[in-house]
Amino acid sequence: MKPRHLLDISNVYPEDMDSRQKDKSSKDFRSLYSMCGNYASLRLLWVLQLLLLWCNPSFAQLPEEFDDICYDIGFRCITTEIDPIEGIYEVSTVSKILLNNEIIKQQQSDGSLTIYSNTGGTIRDYNNKFEFCRIGRTQTYDVSILWPEYNITQHKRIRIECTDFFDVSFSLTYEMPQIELKERFGEYYVPGLKAIYSIHCKKIIPDRKSVEEIYAYLEKRKETEIKIWTGSGFSISNNIIVTNFHVIDKAISIYVTNESVKDTIPATIIASDEKKDIAILSVTNRTLSNPEYSIKTESQKTGTNIFVLGYPLTSTMGNEIKATSGIISSQSGYKGDDILYQISAPIQPGNSGGPVFDLNGNVVGIVCAHHTNAENVGYAIKAEYLMELLDKSHISINRHATAPNGDNKKLTELIEQAKPNVFHIICINK
Repeated sequence: MKPRHLLDISNVYPEDMDSRQKDKSSKDFRSLYSMCGNYASLRLLWVLQLLLLWCNPSFAQLPEEFDDICYDIGFRCITTEIDPIEGIYEVSTVSKILLNNEIIKQQQSDGSLTIYSNTGGTIRDYNNKFEFCRIGRTQTYDVSILWPEYNITQHKRIRIECTDFFDVSFSLTYEMPQIELKERFGEYYVPGLKAIYSIHCKKIIPDRKSVEEIYAYLEKRKETEIKIWTGSGFSISNNIIVTNFHVIDKAISIYVTNESVKDTIPATIIASDEKKDIAILSVTNRTLSNPEYSIKTESQKTGTNIFVLGYPLTSTMGNEIKATSGIISSQSGYKGDDILYQISAPIQPGNSGGPVFDLNGNVVGIVCAHHTNAENVGYAIKAEYLMELLDKSHISINRHATAPNGDNKKLTELIEQAKPNVFHIICINK
């Protein structure tokens, strides 16, 4: 005669289990009973079966912020460097309950896993169960499996299979801590019990299509977004101003101003040389003062003292003209470019297009760039290439100063002499 408890076990079924599920579970019990031989073991097996439902990793639900996370990952994929493991994965999980290293129950389930870098730069899954730390630039990661309620962290190492950012997969196996097993089993816990999870993850988002859609959206937004950027320039006649090509590139509206003219004056491009990074502007409906300096096309010797005027970082440094001084450090520029001088006068974003003067008040160059990985290393286009563009474009100017040159003048006097003819260039994409 079979024990009575096998004939009446409805009190341990979950309330939402239908009759067919109950029949299947009863058959499972009967087949397992022959392995156990006593009531306590049978109850343990029933708890094991329920434990698979209780302990199965929560990969089934997508986060509420799913759309925002997809966009953020896709956006950063385009605009910044992003870690290859970041993304949303489809997950296949195999959960196993073992007793004395023998599999008692096994179950497979599917779900999703969201992995992304939070605001602190830590790469985690959305539920804060896993932390990922890439080892150098390799495809190997150290994984921390977090059980915060027990103050336990397990450590694993994985290697992702990655052909490109969109095609990434990895596998991870880990074990539930014994302290949690004991809490979940209670009086039915026995030594030798284990719960082991093996997950296989394959990235599904972002995919190429979603990234292309985000890129198209960003490009469309650029077309409608109003952008304003600024640089520097200097006049070479009463209506001609020189600046860099990269300052005015893509500008629809260009304005010039300084402390002398006080208001903003519209300007138009009349000549440019993108390769040499020079642009010539003409102001309309306004006559500027003629400059009191000359343009010196002779090559300057290394060690020549120079000073620079311009309008750098006006958003934080203010709208007043700024002066810095230094020397010509080299007669060639970045990677030996002989169109440029290397200069030591400190320059910042916004100095581009401004004049470089010698201590006689002559323009010897046009500021164009600074070296991002070195201090006080800037570059200036040699003045001879400005004159070359003027000749090529048939623009005639008075190439010599309208006042005596700066021989024997103090630096402060040379700056005051040049200031009225150095301009803040304002560009707008509308």
